[in-house]
Amino acid sequence: MVAFPGERINLHIFEPRYKQLIQECAAEQKTFGIPIVEQNTILDIGTEMRVENVHKVYPDGEMDIQALGLHAFKVLEVVREVPEKLYAGAIISLLPNLEDKHSRLRAELEELTRELFGLLDILSTIEKPGFDFTSFKLGHYIGFSLRDEYEMLTLVRESERQQFCIDHIRKILPAVRQVAEIRDKAKWNGQYRMVNPPDFL
Repeated sequence: MVAFPGERINLHIFEPRYKQLIQECAAEQKTFGIPIVEQNTILDIGTEMRVENVHKVYPDGEMDIQALGLHAFKVLEVVREVPEKLYAGAIISLLPNLEDKHSRLRAELEELTRELFGLLDILSTIEKPGFDFTSFKLGHYIGFSLRDEYEMLTLVRESERQQFCIDHIRKILPAVRQVAEIRDKAKWNGQYRMVNPPDFL
């Protein structure tokens, strides 16, 4: 999975190493990292997380938690064995997050997103009060693959991430429009329709 900065995610913690990790983070206000793993390989970029709530602790120590994404980071070195810990660690460097929001890009991203979500009949997702058309807010909703989400997390400027989202939506829109057209035509199959003949008939 990819966690984005600013995103709140719910996690069920069940492995002994992660139960130890989250217990320590919750008790000592420490943060933890979610690196991106692809085909059993830890990729270079991940997200620093903070435990916001421990919703439930089960008798066997398993937990339901909510965590908040803070910053993207680059993995400099994986530490496979940490003394007296069940979990692994890493030496990391935090990536900057330059909020150079571009009004033209934002307007274009909003327009394309509204068209995409309208075709998919999911406009309600973005029509909630205060919805912010930022890259990290939209990242999980516009059909990115895991690799796409990872690539966006590597970008340190919001304007670059906005353009990345725009390019992706532009790429998939023709196929989505075609599917929507087929769906609309299928709705009329076997139905009575009123057809206006041309004037010369």
